[in-house]
Amino acid sequence: MGFSTSVLVTAFDMPTRREFLKQSCGACLGTSVLLTQLSGCSPALPIYKTSLGKDFIQVPLSSFLNSQLLIVRDLQQPFDILVVKKSATDFNAILMKCSHQENPVTATSSGLYCSSHGSSFDLDGNVLKEPALTSLKKYKTEVVAEFLIINTKS
Repeated sequence: MGFSTSVLVTAFDMPTRREFLKQSCGACLGTSVLLTQLSGCSPALPIYKTSLGKDFIQVPLSSFLNSQLLIVRDLQQPFDILVVKKSATDFNAILMKCSHQENPVTATSSGLYCSSHGSSFDLDGNVLKEPALTSLKKYKTEVVAEFLIINTKS
């Protein structure tokens, strides 16, 4: 006759979410995993929520006062757009859809990362690590008055 052992785990034994993240991120540091690839360990990028115009998105330039990076989110579109401010008039607008198998990518201050298969991209949308072989889709941008216009038709 065999005996089975069971362990009773109570809520008091389980770490809080904050403790879990601290422990997990500490483990990442100890094993030299880049924190920028872990979306749970990197600070969140600002998000600008909008509705798509006919063929463009209009973003106030004031959205870039505190950050050079901005995620533009249209709730009716399946993928966000990462906007990278390179200078006062030069912006990258990158569709956050992996070119490998069309999964969403995560943006960090150093690039974009696909958690599905490990592809990574720089802030220009160029492939840094396969399996993706082609760059991410970029949209043309222009500055008009106090707005950045993202041409989504292209």
